[in-house]
Amino acid sequence: MEKAIREVDPDHILFLDGNTYSMDFSAFKDVLPNCVYAIHDYSTMGFPGGEAYRGTKEQKETLQKQYERKVEFMKAHQVPVRPRSETR
Repeated sequence: MEKAIREVDPDHILFLDGNTYSMDFSAFKDVLPNCVYAIHDYSTMGFPGGEAYRGTKEQKETLQKQYERKVEFMKAHQVPVRPRSETR
């Protein structure tokens, strides 16, 4: 699909989501040019642990670790990542 889009508009910015609710980027071994990788954090929906988000210290620490893992992808591949929802 990326090649078809580039044939029409070589400068078009693409937004790609990772796996598992856009929280896992390990499937991307190579990154695409002019692409933003979208990250999602669903803390208010009960992710990652299934319990309702209450903003406890433990929940915040878990979310911070998950976010840092996503930022590692950004730094390793020199690509932008963009949060698609907010955490509290």
